[in-house]
Amino acid sequence: MQKGWSIFFGAVLLAELILIIVSPAMGWWLPENVSTFGGQVDFLFYLITGFTGFFFILTEAILVYNMFAFTHREGHKSQYVEGNNRLEMAWTIVPAAILLYIAYVQIETWAEIKYQTRSPNPDQIVQVTARQWEWRMRYYADKDKNGAYVNRPVSMTIDREVISGEDGKPKFNGAAAAGWAESPESDDYHDTNTLHTWKGAKLKIYLKTHDVIHSFFLPNLRLKQDALPGKTVPIWFEVTEANVEYQRAKDGQPGYLVPFNNRKLDEYEITCAELCGGFHYRMRGLLYVHKDKASYEAWLKDAQELQRSRGETVAAK
Repeated sequence: MQKGWSIFFGAVLLAELILIIVSPAMGWWLPENVSTFGGQVDFLFYLITGFTGFFFILTEAILVYNMFAFTHREGHKSQYVEGNNRLEMAWTIVPAAILLYIAYVQIETWAEIKYQTRSPNPDQIVQVTARQWEWRMRYYADKDKNGAYVNRPVSMTIDREVISGEDGKPKFNGAAAAGWAESPESDDYHDTNTLHTWKGAKLKIYLKTHDVIHSFFLPNLRLKQDALPGKTVPIWFEVTEANVEYQRAKDGQPGYLVPFNNRKLDEYEITCAELCGGFHYRMRGLLYVHKDKASYEAWLKDAQELQRSRGETVAAK
């Protein structure tokens, strides 16, 4: 009977291993990656999974073998072994070496995603505020010299400075954008639980929280960042696959989003990955990636005009 328990335990572990192996083919694995740095994050995930999986299988196999081979035998006394310096050195040095290796290979990926000095010149800026239990997005309302509303990405208008360099291209003034993120304007466009960008756009988000700690998580982009009370945290990403196209309606009616390239409108989810209260499960948003810049700009222009026609302001938000 005691050997039976070892067989049962081993069979359960084997079944779990088989499920893990077949899960990618069954669609039970990671969601599709659609960000420029997602491949690097996935590499680290598989690297860590490979190390931990190998040692988990090894230790469980040893455990099951010992459960089977050394069950209780009447009249037999167990032998006790005290200490093994070589073995103890091995299981100390090997994990330490693996941890150092992982720490080394992740540096470049972490720097590309998190270091502001490494973040690219953005094409779009959005301020996101988390609160129980929703995401509030704020977009810059662009105007020309005469005060008329125009429709260009924020990075084209908020204090861009021409920096002498090999390419001669204007460089985005991050200080000006950070100031806008802290000081809402009455004609900013506001939205709730939906974030819009376009394929290939480098989007910079200024993340804040209105109350407790939340965590801004986009599984398809392999991006997660905590929103901390009293802090504004800049993050960025670039999406490589679009899922929507904006269709302008006739006769002055509001436009609408349609799926693009056989994708679903709710394909790219925004979730809160930090337990933030009783209705944490409700804190779900969607990322809409337009097929191109023109589609995004058409949506933004109509959305701004609709907001102004309703007389909505920052105070109303």
